[in-house]
Amino acid sequence: MKIVFTGGGTLGPVVPLLATIEALKELKPESEPVWVGTRTGVERAFVSGKGIRYFWIPSGKLRRYFDLRNILSPFITAAGFLKALILLVRLRPKAVVGAGGFVQVPLVYAAKCLRIPVVIHQQDLEAGLANRLSARVASVVTTVFPEAEKELGKKIAVIGNPCRRLISDLVDPSKRAINREAGVKRWLFDGTRPTILVLGGGTGAAGLNQKIVQCLDEFLSVANVLLISGKGKMPEIEPRKNFVAVEFLNEEMAEAYAIADLVVCRVGLGTLTEIGTLGLPAVLVPFAGHQEKNAAYFASKGAAVALAPDVSDAVFSDTILRLLADRDRRLLLGQKIADLFPPDAARRLAQMILEKI
Repeated sequence: MKIVFTGGGTLGPVVPLLATIEALKELKPESEPVWVGTRTGVERAFVSGKGIRYFWIPSGKLRRYFDLRNILSPFITAAGFLKALILLVRLRPKAVVGAGGFVQVPLVYAAKCLRIPVVIHQQDLEAGLANRLSARVASVVTTVFPEAEKELGKKIAVIGNPCRRLISDLVDPSKRAINREAGVKRWLFDGTRPTILVLGGGTGAAGLNQKIVQCLDEFLSVANVLLISGKGKMPEIEPRKNFVAVEFLNEEMAEAYAIADLVVCRVGLGTLTEIGTLGLPAVLVPFAGHQEKNAAYFASKGAAVALAPDVSDAVFSDTILRLLADRDRRLLLGQKIADLFPPDAARRLAQMILEKI
């Protein structure tokens, strides 16, 4: 029983769907997930590394500003639609499932033409154009937050956001303790100090990396710092005691979260889901745009501290240092963010997919 999952360009739409695949295999072991993504996106190696068959289709992108590439985009999308039709006829899947990214648009419209059920999951408060277009032909639309209903213009099912088992298993205190010990040894940190974990999302964030470097001396005076920079975005900095920078982590992410006392990150919902599942306090530094809306929402719920995209180094470092010194506030932030992410989202989404087959 094949089910096609789609999304790419970044890991944003990929991680929750991989968590859903894990739950789906538990509910229906004979199910066979197949992935359709972009030709050269970061998701290709990530998904293929999980043993999932991977296909790509051409993917146009409508930029809502003047760009000569917009002239070619409709033709690329049309080519993607034709390739998607051929691929779906060949695979004969029972359903198509997407969580964002322009590569899903020609695929879900091809699925609609072939009367294959479409399930769309919306993560952010503000729906992107790809999901708004895809929701029009979806049999089911699920979301993380009830506020997304007005964005999508149709009835939704609020389920939370799926979290991969590698991370959700850390809810167990004994497993978290084991991974914490392993992480301290792996990165040669001082286990008596708090640890700041810095995440720029699946593709990294050069601006956030640089801000950490600018404030590093202040942070290292009281804490360990683990920076996950993103591939190709490693800042130039000499080795320092209790500071480690890596481009990307896979299975080791469990250890990174287990040692974290405070997370400093961009505001993609994949990252927020993982820190929410684990109840970790966070300082959010959004990209300008829809991430600002996400950050404001979490701050309004008392679930995180949100800073402006152009925050000064002084405010940035002061905010982080104050939180490190205030254990009670960090505990409260962790409790509040955990309340926003129900732990069974992956299983619920998997069940909804099976109901449509």
